[in-house]
Amino acid sequence: MKRFNLTSIGRLASDFRWCCCLVVVLIFGGNLFAESKLKVAKIEIIGNDAFSTGELKSILKSAEKKTFNARYLRLDRILLTNYYTLRGFLNVFVSRDFRKEGDKIFIKYSITEGRRYYFKAINFAGQILFSAEALRRHFPIQTGEPFQRRVIESGLNHIENLYANHGKPYVTFSVTKETSDDTLIDVNIAIDEGVSVTITDIRYEGLKLVKSFLIRRELVINKKELFSREKIQASQRNIYSTGLFQFVNYRVEPISDDATKAVLVWRIVEKKPIWLGFRFGVGHKSGDVSGNITTFDFTAEAGHRNIAGTARSVSMKVVPSLLYGRETKDSPRRWLNPRNEYTVTYIEPWVLSTRTPGIFRLSWIQESEPVAVVPYTSLESAFNLSHKFANSFWSYTTGISFQRVKLRQNNTVVNDSSQTNVNQAIQLISGGKDLIYAFTFIPLKDKRDNVLVPQRGSLTEFFNKFAYTRSRPIIANQLQDTLVTNIFYKFNAQWNRYQGFALNKKWVLATRLRGAGIIEFGKPKPIEFFPATERFYLGGSNTIRGYAEQRIGRITQFTDNSGDTLEIPVGGKYVVLGNIELRIPLFWLFQTEVFVDAGNLFEEKEDFKHFSLKVGSGVGLAVITPFGPIRFDYGIKLFKNQNESRGNFHIGISFAF
Repeated sequence: MKRFNLTSIGRLASDFRWCCCLVVVLIFGGNLFAESKLKVAKIEIIGNDAFSTGELKSILKSAEKKTFNARYLRLDRILLTNYYTLRGFLNVFVSRDFRKEGDKIFIKYSITEGRRYYFKAINFAGQILFSAEALRRHFPIQTGEPFQRRVIESGLNHIENLYANHGKPYVTFSVTKETSDDTLIDVNIAIDEGVSVTITDIRYEGLKLVKSFLIRRELVINKKELFSREKIQASQRNIYSTGLFQFVNYRVEPISDDATKAVLVWRIVEKKPIWLGFRFGVGHKSGDVSGNITTFDFTAEAGHRNIAGTARSVSMKVVPSLLYGRETKDSPRRWLNPRNEYTVTYIEPWVLSTRTPGIFRLSWIQESEPVAVVPYTSLESAFNLSHKFANSFWSYTTGISFQRVKLRQNNTVVNDSSQTNVNQAIQLISGGKDLIYAFTFIPLKDKRDNVLVPQRGSLTEFFNKFAYTRSRPIIANQLQDTLVTNIFYKFNAQWNRYQGFALNKKWVLATRLRGAGIIEFGKPKPIEFFPATERFYLGGSNTIRGYAEQRIGRITQFTDNSGDTLEIPVGGKYVVLGNIELRIPLFWLFQTEVFVDAGNLFEEKEDFKHFSLKVGSGVGLAVITPFGPIRFDYGIKLFKNQNESRGNFHIGISFAF
């Protein structure tokens, strides 16, 4: 093979043709094979006695009958080496070679396995603060198992953190290994614990508008306490969570004349207190009485995040939603403004001298066709407290709220038959939304590894709501003027689990169980007596796919002035739901889903005597974006009724659960 040195490259550069070739090689040389149409015809592995060829091929990036990528050669060699070393073959050597025949590539890996080593014991020396038994628990490896360097290194990191969290930031380790009987390894760890360090003072750098007490109350570590890396890092997270700072870092400065004392210095970069923001997004109304509605939402926000330097904040949000409306015989297709929202929010960051923010929100919402069949305006106010328990997966949210809805008569909603049907339609849509007073309490345990795209963990939520409503019921097909009082308890219990699939751990098996209901105080009333927002609905992209949004349960139909049929879901008092979904990575940001959804909606307790389930199943494609997955699912009804469609297509933002 001809080799080039710097001198020969200089001579080549004098020739224009060679210079062009050199530029091409420098820019594209690493990708010539990657961008080619060469295919991997065969991958051969020799010298492997401990593991089968199929097992080793399964970990390679290169694959037979796939496009050849030269960069994978080095990566596959590393993967094979790591696979062996993690299983006790500490002296393994892997070499590779490949040859090209036409448009085919033949790859060969040669493995010299060497001797396999096994773990025997760990011996500690020099420890005072912790016993050998306490330290040994941080090394999850047993006598007789293949020796793994990674387990030893991970264990050392754990005990280093253990010491750093107990006032010993200067701990050092000396690690040696001894081999006996040719294959058994003893690990000897000599520990120099160093001195115990106390934080004698805490200083702040970079403060301008924010008062120092705001940082001080977020600290988990205080003066005269032993150094603790865990407490310092928790304090850093707390300071960031205030939303007041762009940058938060710390350093520990030892006092020169006393190694047992140090100063904790926080370096802060503040955010500007007044902020203004604009966003554009797409809103998807799932389960509205008028079906699926997609709107273009423009959001303008402004606020002050640090009123008088106290971390109290106030903000205002305006959200007009636009929709390119459909053409009718009365009007051409045009842009509509069917929804507007105006919200003012005030946040008190600490309530009752704890890290429990109190949030007061006042909203005015206006909706009209086609987002709402009957136009209305809604005034809503709420005050919520939210608290997350330290060193725990548990949190809770509790609050009180008030809502008042005023229906606006719309000339386009006119029934051919009688005003009674119009009144009934209005009641079914608006329900008892005239006045709603509520108290909520929601404990939640979130052990998911990722909120948007969970791979492992679980989510347990128990929604509790006590409500007092005043509604106008229908009696003898007439909308009554008398307000009827409803007092009830509403609950929604849900448990989600995410785990690796048995046949392939890269696949995610997601499951959900949900049960919900309304328990009335006093004599039970028909479902129409309840506010539409308080009823349960089922069917659609987030519950049972294959069924249209909210189309499980009783549907009431009306005909408007233009002859169109309005379908209004009545809803129910009880829900049972179960979902199972297998999420399979495909390539890049794409995943596929295979799912089965089952459940039903019940208007009254008596309906459980005729218990049955609606079942939907299908497949979907999800695109993972920085803001969460976007799903395209198609579900079919497994036990459909005679007049029902076979299935439905769904678009969803985020996973179904």
